[in-house]
Amino acid sequence: MLNTQHLLTFQVLVETGSFTKTAKQLGLTQPAVSQHIQKLERGLGEPLFVRHGRTTAITLAGEVLLKHIQELEICYDGFKNSWQSFLAANTNTNFNANIGTNVSKNIDINKNNHFTATKNG
Repeated sequence: MLNTQHLLTFQVLVETGSFTKTAKQLGLTQPAVSQHIQKLERGLGEPLFVRHGRTTAITLAGEVLLKHIQELEICYDGFKNSWQSFLAANTNTNFNANIGTNVSKNIDINKNNHFTATKNG
């Protein structure tokens, strides 16, 4: 499973080309940035960067991952827009859902994106 924080770290590293600059921008330590990239590379089974001292160059596998991260961002932005439109059209929407268990919960979603769950029965 890909970790979204690791994907963000990867994306910023592509932009900056530097582990140190990425760490500063994200408020992480340089070893944390290295660990995020190593975990992604292990998980995907491919190197994402070629390291040149203090700078990096993206590999072909890294380019493929970056393209998909950008597509995910577009998809997520589309979802947020659709969700805001839904909320605007449905000021207060109630529905039943199973959340993690077989216990039915009533979930109230209002247009301020506040969720309230109460146990039914």
